[in-house]
Amino acid sequence: MLAVSVFCLTSLDTATRLARYMFQELFTPHGVKMSELTGWRAVLTNPWVATIITVILGVGLGLTGYQLVWPLFGAANQLLAALGLLAVCAWLGNAGRNNKMFYFPMVFMMVVTLCSLAITVYTKFGLLAAGTVDAATVLQLVIALLLMVFAVILAVKGCKTIFGKKEQAQA
Repeated sequence: MLAVSVFCLTSLDTATRLARYMFQELFTPHGVKMSELTGWRAVLTNPWVATIITVILGVGLGLTGYQLVWPLFGAANQLLAALGLLAVCAWLGNAGRNNKMFYFPMVFMMVVTLCSLAITVYTKFGLLAAGTVDAATVLQLVIALLLMVFAVILAVKGCKTIFGKKEQAQA
């Protein structure tokens, strides 16, 4: 029982810390240290404020709408894996190392995940067209569309990074 409790508490602590770090980075411009921020950005990047906001958002999501976004968890998780492969592939390519072993799994994961998101978008649009307008349908549609758009943007940038150096070297 103690091991289960410790696992839950450390997972919650880790998730809260990571959420706070991401929240702080969201409001910190590139190349600027958090200690140099002023005004509303300084307030939002304060560790106490950022932690309180992320905890309130997490509790609010857990109490009100976690089941609204749960159907997209699998696609988001697989998309994260595909983007992780993309990042490693780009990093190895920039370092001059062999990255070809990542091409097939990266493309496969990206295509399968984007197809899953496209099916979700198609289904949700169909529900909206049929007159089923509820919070779950709209929220899942918006999140699926955002995931698709951001994934395509990252994939294009990643491919430019991976294949751009070869083109420059040949020119």
